[in-house]
Amino acid sequence: MIKRFEFSLGNILEYRKQNEQRIKRNYTALRQELSSKENEAERLSIEKFNLMDVGELTVGRMQVQQRYLIELDRRIGEIKTESLELQNKVEMALQEVVQAQKERKVLEKLEEKQHLVYLQEIKHEEQKQLDEMGNRSKFAF
Repeated sequence: MIKRFEFSLGNILEYRKQNEQRIKRNYTALRQELSSKENEAERLSIEKFNLMDVGELTVGRMQVQQRYLIELDRRIGEIKTESLELQNKVEMALQEVVQAQKERKVLEKLEEKQHLVYLQEIKHEEQKQLDEMGNRSKFAF
């Protein structure tokens, strides 16, 4: 009777696959957050640029515009700082993804090797059975 192949570290491999997926989701979320921050900084920069082109030049309007420009500059600087921090987190998350993939691939290679050994054992066992059947027919006459 031929036994079914079962990878001895199958549970660990499955855990590593799930862990890798979790790490990839985290990496994707961080990249999306970084992209959102960069888009927001770009939007504020465009708003600042457009604010410079105002036709009405009263003292009150200029003061309000000046305060708003200062606030825009502050907010853009804040977003850029947040973006740098997020960029570091994204790079660290990418390293985690690479490490998780390496750990998974090591087990998959081991599984392949064990499967090849299993197939060789099956082939050997089948050959043994064929040899026995061939020997029986010789002695049956």
